[in-house]
Amino acid sequence: MSSVADRLEVRTSEQDKKIVARAAELRGETVSSFARAVLVREARKILESEEVVTLSAAASRRFVQALDRPFAPNAALRKAMAKADKLGL
Repeated sequence: MSSVADRLEVRTSEQDKKIVARAAELRGETVSSFARAVLVREARKILESEEVVTLSAAASRRFVQALDRPFAPNAALRKAMAKADKLGL
């Protein structure tokens, strides 16, 4: 079991605090444990939605096919790479 040592303070209106307290009560939890659980759950959802990309089967096949094709820079990229070489980058 993980240790709870760090604090996170949240300022809220009296009305919002009453709503959170009532929800915690209905779940049989303290306001702190309820708020922590909801906060972490929502944070994980956000991280997953930003960090995980889900492709359809067709899109996944196209992606793998694109990765399998040999790299062939276009004219603009060749020009940029030449400029980078000239600048020593």
